Amino acid sequence: MRIRTCLGTADGLDRICDDVDESIDQAVREIRALTYLLHPQNLMAQGLKATIECYAYGFAARTSLRVGIDIDASVDQLSYESQRSLLRVVQEGLTNIFRHAKATDVKIVVDATNGQLRLTICDNGRGFPVRRATDGNSAMSMGVGIPAMRARLKQLGGTLEIRSNPEPPHSGTTLCAIFPHRVEAKRRKRRSPLQS
Repeated sequence: MRIRTCLGTADGLDRICDDVDESIDQAVREIRALTYLLHPQNLMAQGLKATIECYAYGFAARTSLRVGIDIDASVDQLSYESQRSLLRVVQEGLTNIFRHAKATDVKIVVDATNGQLRLTICDNGRGFPVRRATDGNSAMSMGVGIPAMRARLKQLGGTLEIRSNPEPPHSGTTLCAIFPHRVEAKRRKRRSPLQS
């Protein structure tokens, strides 16, 4: 506003000021969305299913993306460490979609079959060359997100597969994480010999 006042109302200057205003508004929206994406959730209070749902709906509210969710309730039976790792994979997947995909729709599905959990995150964005995400030499140029997801899943005994096509017509990207469905055993409180 101060620049507008100092420079007057010349057509070219007015357009430049409008562009600067729009850029600042876009930057503020992106900062708010990324701040929300990086905010740690409270798994202990809500459980993983509710946490992912709440997180994804908050993500949708802060971006222009539509998010669909279908999560098997058995994810709440995983150990806390497994739940936390799975939440981080979802967060990283959504962050990548927000920052890079130019997508309008995202679908998050977690299903349990044959002793395994499968997390699938699909978008309808522009895709990217998947070989860059799998080649050891170019992983650094991809950033740290995909290697971090792979490392988290490896700790769970799982794998990460990425399917994407950057060539028109764009098919978006599908991230598929598969890992063993190990239910956390509930520990029973042992009675001390003095209690009888």
